[in-house]
Amino acid sequence: MSSYWNSFIESVPWFLEAGVRVDARPPKEPGHWSPASSAFEKLFPSLDRLLRAAWTTDVRIGGVAYALFSWPTEDWTPAWLCRPPERAPVSGLFPAHAVLLASFGGIVERADEPDTWLLNHNEVLTAAEASHDASFLVECAHVFPNGRIPLDTAAYYSIAREANGNTTLCARESGHVLLFAQDHSFDHVVPWRECPEYTLYEVEGASDFQRWVETVAWQWLDATQEVM
Repeated sequence: MSSYWNSFIESVPWFLEAGVRVDARPPKEPGHWSPASSAFEKLFPSLDRLLRAAWTTDVRIGGVAYALFSWPTEDWTPAWLCRPPERAPVSGLFPAHAVLLASFGGIVERADEPDTWLLNHNEVLTAAEASHDASFLVECAHVFPNGRIPLDTAAYYSIAREANGNTTLCARESGHVLLFAQDHSFDHVVPWRECPEYTLYEVEGASDFQRWVETVAWQWLDATQEVM
């Protein structure tokens, strides 16, 4: 079985349920991964660089296909377990997100992860996560002035969800990114449109989808010593 899969599951043993069959293929050297179109590299040059630098392992877990991206260093092996690219175009998303999903299916788990914006998250950038819009804010309407949610909940969808419920949202048409965080100690966010603390925030330096993705990629490039 792949050494990179072994390293991954040793780091996150809770991910694999007892008795589930795993088939991990031999890892492929860096440079094997490439995007489905040149549009991916143009939109996400840092993510493109990060993925090309990874060892890639094809894995089937309980018959479900995944791709494991690993960046071994001298002391640890940071990794992303990802869904495969989407075979059919995903509708209803910000166009750049649809381009991303055609080449990279998004992250379902991380191992040996550094302290980045992905820490403690569940699914990130996947089509499954994107199927959730911002309608969950209706349950939190009381925290906004006059009980009014200051955005169209159907116009935004989730691109990343933290285990504690903090959710990064993206606007379907503009790609505008907001973070809804009722539990956080972040210093890179500012309240959006005078929203109360612990509600909706702008993410400093990453107020749109492309910048958010590229910032995360740079964080991982830096942590895996790939930045030159």
